[in-house]
Amino acid sequence: MSYIIGIDAGGTKTKGLILTDNKEILFEADAGYGNPNIDFEGAIANISEVLSICLSSPFGSQCHLVVVGVAGIEAGNNRERIHQSLKQAVNIPIILINDAVLAYHSIFELGDGVLTIAGTGSISYGRNEDAEKYAGGWGHLLGDEGSSYDVAIQACKQMIKEKEFGDHYSPLSLAFFKELNIHDAEQLKGFIYRATKGEIASLSYIVFLQAEEGNKEAKDIFERAGIDLANQTLRLIKNLKLTSPLSVGCKGSLLEKNKYVQEAFKSELNKYVESINFLESNNLPATGAYAAAKLYKPL
Repeated sequence: MSYIIGIDAGGTKTKGLILTDNKEILFEADAGYGNPNIDFEGAIANISEVLSICLSSPFGSQCHLVVVGVAGIEAGNNRERIHQSLKQAVNIPIILINDAVLAYHSIFELGDGVLTIAGTGSISYGRNEDAEKYAGGWGHLLGDEGSSYDVAIQACKQMIKEKEFGDHYSPLSLAFFKELNIHDAEQLKGFIYRATKGEIASLSYIVFLQAEEGNKEAKDIFERAGIDLANQTLRLIKNLKLTSPLSVGCKGSLLEKNKYVQEAFKSELNKYVESINFLESNNLPATGAYAAAKLYKPL
């Protein structure tokens, strides 16, 4: 038998799978973040660790190809640097793609459509026959609208407005104060400029708890996130010239688990697209390795 290794290298963790040709998972391995824009050497170490564990498994000698989906791979010369680093560790072919592409193929196989991912960051990727394009995925400094990071930042900006307009702090702001152990918006800067992207994004859970308690400001922030994600998806549908009926995949905590974002996202898309089949899948992104291997060539 001949197997394939699929590796999903994201912003918080790296997961490797050894797969059969029908996507049966034979072996799993995990490590820390795999996004080289966080720290290149650390990301390479985590990806290499997962790869080494997979190759050292009882199935490792039967693996003939590695497909790695890496968050942030397009930035600078990341693709070439990652390839140079990994090829020193293995003597089998390596395919390097964006992690959103890997996730797309775990849901759509080789079919057409759009996948929108909204977790810590946000990105949309789609295909129409041989054409493929992205929308979003610019990172938290240039974009990431509709992501958990953006939700937390929007809540913090609301807090600043309350401070500057002399209003009483809202229940949402007070919940943030309690979580961060601060008592005024002035103290917010110390956290925001010291914290990691992931630490800031985790504050979106406070917004969710407030929304569940009926807080309108919290619900509004999530609704705007859903609309932002829908608009990002619509731009990609237009650029790819996809026509109705079409399939839209949803991945990431905000689109899979947050009812406020999910409802706003679907409602906004349905205003502009006549017929949409919304796809949700429990497939691990790395299971997209086999389909991706049919489209992309090793470096």
